[in-house]
Amino acid sequence: MSRWDRSQDQYELARERTVEAKRRTHLANERTYAAWTRTALTLVGLGVAIAGYFHMVGSGRAEVFVALGLAFVVGGALMAMLATYAYRRTYRDIEKANFDNPAGLPLLLGVIPIVLGLLALLLIVIR
Repeated sequence: MSRWDRSQDQYELARERTVEAKRRTHLANERTYAAWTRTALTLVGLGVAIAGYFHMVGSGRAEVFVALGLAFVVGGALMAMLATYAYRRTYRDIEKANFDNPAGLPLLLGVIPIVLGLLALLLIVIR
């Protein structure tokens, strides 16, 4: 085997590894998107359940809990929109080999359920 053949083999191996690494990175991006989407759908479902239950029971403070349910639905919808934006942006960055790590969007996605959870806890405690 000539020196040229070995360098061609090494080049081909490096190219295949690069393609595989890119494929794995895209799959990781899809898994992350799926996780954020599941969380968003959970928030929406929980919001509908909270609002429906307290509206049906008709307790004295039903409107407060219906508003809390609405906040969960809106927060879930916002999270789904932000997750879709983050997925598309990451997809584009992977294709361009741009690996900057913007901290703002993941932080915002994490803050949404935290704020809604604290709000729910506050309303449950003062009920």
